Amino acid sequence: MKYEITYGSRTGARPSNQDRVGVAERAHTILMVLADGLGGHEGGALAAQIAVDTVLNTFRGLKKQHIDNPPAFLAMSLSDAHKRMYQRGAALRPPIEPRTTCVACLVQDGYAYWAHVGDSRLYHLRNHAVIARTLDHTPVERLRQGGVLTEEEMPEHPDKSQLFKCLGAHELPSISIGPETPLHYDDVVLLCSDGLWEAFDAREMALHLREGTLEEALDDLLLAAEERMDGHSDNVSAICLRWREARALCPPLRPAPAGAVPGNAQPDTLGSHPQNIEDYSVEEALSEIEKLVHRRDPKSPH
Repeated sequence: MKYEITYGSRTGARPSNQDRVGVAERAHTILMVLADGLGGHEGGALAAQIAVDTVLNTFRGLKKQHIDNPPAFLAMSLSDAHKRMYQRGAALRPPIEPRTTCVACLVQDGYAYWAHVGDSRLYHLRNHAVIARTLDHTPVERLRQGGVLTEEEMPEHPDKSQLFKCLGAHELPSISIGPETPLHYDDVVLLCSDGLWEAFDAREMALHLREGTLEEALDDLLLAAEERMDGHSDNVSAICLRWREARALCPPLRPAPAGAVPGNAQPDTLGSHPQNIEDYSVEEALSEIEKLVHRRDPKSPH
């Protein structure tokens, strides 16, 4: 596979950085994961680190190179991370409730698959346009969907930081899963925390990422986000992949008839080509991964 990838994180105006990012690569597969620890709950940085470590270690522990069901793999990994951070917080004295948002993307054989909880986002960009972005699990996102707010008004709304879902809370969240998406030459996949998308809209981000090398462009974009927020910047983090293959390397894993929509699917992407997602419960994720994803090697790190 031909691609460029880079990532970065800045503290902004916060006293500490509770964002975490991670990338793992092997033949024909790339995994990216970003988590934004909740600052209003003690242990946000711990939660974000557990999320990233769990997803990466699950990936590294797979016995075989090819993942048969990427959506189930992503859902299981995030569900496992949720349980680990809840158990870690409960075991501390005094107990704490470490919580985090999380977005993860797996690119395999030229197709992108993603999953998320909270308001950390994934953008799929092509020719400076938004093909898709994940939908936040927030009241403000629902207001936008209902026509009450525009996309541009969302970062200014007083309830922008409220979440319907996160990892680490008392209840196990459903996991929003994106569609199987073929990547075209020069497509960009961007994972980011709210510190970035509050500062720039998607078109501005896409234009920034065209300047210089991808690494330089992302570094400049994160710094520009800090500066635009003028002393009020949140932690700002992102992972960016630019695809350099002309077409997907093999047929899709989950082909569907034209116009078909799964019975339990709900909209999860905003862009010029609306797509669909499935919400995976923990039980569904574990069942799918048991059947379709190779077990982790017992000798692998946890």
